[in-house]
Amino acid sequence: MPVDDAGPDGPLRARALQRRGTLGVIATGASASGPVLHGLRAAAREQQYVLSVFSVSVNSGAAVLAAVAGLQLQGVAGIVVLDGHLLAELAPVAEIPLVPAASTDQYAGARRATEHLLELGHPTVWHLGGPEEGPVARARERGWRETLERHGAEIPPVVRGDWSARSGFRAGQSLAVESGVGAVFSANDHMALGLVAAFAEAGMRVPRDAHVVGFDDVPEAAYFAPPLTTVRQDYVAAGRQTLATLAARIDGLAVPAWGTVEAELVVRESSRCLKGA
Repeated sequence: MPVDDAGPDGPLRARALQRRGTLGVIATGASASGPVLHGLRAAAREQQYVLSVFSVSVNSGAAVLAAVAGLQLQGVAGIVVLDGHLLAELAPVAEIPLVPAASTDQYAGARRATEHLLELGHPTVWHLGGPEEGPVARARERGWRETLERHGAEIPPVVRGDWSARSGFRAGQSLAVESGVGAVFSANDHMALGLVAAFAEAGMRVPRDAHVVGFDDVPEAAYFAPPLTTVRQDYVAAGRQTLATLAARIDGLAVPAWGTVEAELVVRESSRCLKGA
């Protein structure tokens, strides 16, 4: 945490920072180069922490346990595990505090996206979901489904992709021939990009003929054609919360390990005009 030397305990706080100034991070697979790690790095720079990142290419128990052991040998004060589902396996063998990376409230973000489309007057909202086995995709799908249930709306079958624009395009081709598809919540922005392209190829214009909302607010989303309404994830804010949680654990405070940050709906042209205008 930032050092504040004001007051009689200033030197003590400075020494405390020196003891915990280096933190470990275990990244597996795509998380080693993803936005969660970038947000964590930015937050660490703000708060004068040094991160020692241990990237594990094989997501196996033995490899991740070796990463914990390696970081402990380096003398880090605590460890952030980017893939939080590994925490239960690692916590019993770790000799220092471990916390998962905080994340956007995926469920609440999906609810906001779905409610936004319903508020535009659509009787229901279709969902372009991510891989069924993924926890993020499941949380976003659950937010969509339970919002429709709460509003008494029909729940269409989920059309599933693999997070890529290509899979979104294939899904868009199938949705374009369905009757009554006027609103689609895509589980991420890249699939939404492919979806909109497939709609255009089929003669459907967004937002004239359908409204589309994505999730993530990738840097390119504001420059899609049309600019994409999406749920923004503040990765730096999530990084700050992660570091605050880990610092509290290092100080011996009993704080919850899991943290979330609020999702923000960013409304752009893909859902701004009235359908049929």
